[in-house]
Amino acid sequence: MTIEEARFILSAYRPNGSDSDLPAFGDALRMAAGDPELGAWFARSRAHDAAVSLKLRQIEPPPGLREAILAGARVSDTQRSRAPGMAWIAGLAAAAALAIVVFSMKAPARPEAGTAALAAFAINDMANERHGGKGEPAIALVAELETKGARMPGAEWIDFERLRDTGCRKLDFAGHEVLEVCFSRDGSQFHFYVARRDGLTGDSAARGPSFITEAAGAAAVWSDSRFDYAIASAAGAAAIRRLL
Repeated sequence: MTIEEARFILSAYRPNGSDSDLPAFGDALRMAAGDPELGAWFARSRAHDAAVSLKLRQIEPPPGLREAILAGARVSDTQRSRAPGMAWIAGLAAAAALAIVVFSMKAPARPEAGTAALAAFAINDMANERHGGKGEPAIALVAELETKGARMPGAEWIDFERLRDTGCRKLDFAGHEVLEVCFSRDGSQFHFYVARRDGLTGDSAARGPSFITEAAGAAAVWSDSRFDYAIASAAGAAAIRRLL
């Protein structure tokens, strides 16, 4: 399989990860996990799909759309020749309805699109194993995260500017600056991500963790008043739940 073939297949992948067990995506997903360039493209593609899906779900169909579509279906050839304007309007309505249906098929119902995109980004980044970072604040945060029985940090633990400016690993997700540190707990490796809270994940993450699971591993996303958080691990969702 070539990179272009993998991209073609992955362009149909739903951003919430629900297609991860489908055989049709298996080879392409494995290629994305092992190829940094393809993996980065895949993360951007899923973030874009999730954002588009979120926007489309916010669109209210115009009043009378269903009736207009049904009326257009009943128009005979003679009627269309007498009233081309009505047929043209019905055709546009049908096209609009079809576009909404197509995008809705790719859109995740839960978690919210932004939450799913951030979780997918975390899993993809974890799988590509491009990690590191240094600096005293990052080392202190890792030590706290590795403390047996410790819960994941809240806003009071995170000095975003100091972590960023002293060498913590920095990433970009959909135009948002994200910091990442790695830590181990009970024999498993975890990757912890922090971004400033600005509506990136929607409201569901603020109500509690949302999980997605893929072939490469699992991720949870949640928020508080200041930050969006994600944690990803190849150890799976059960291992992550024990940390939250």
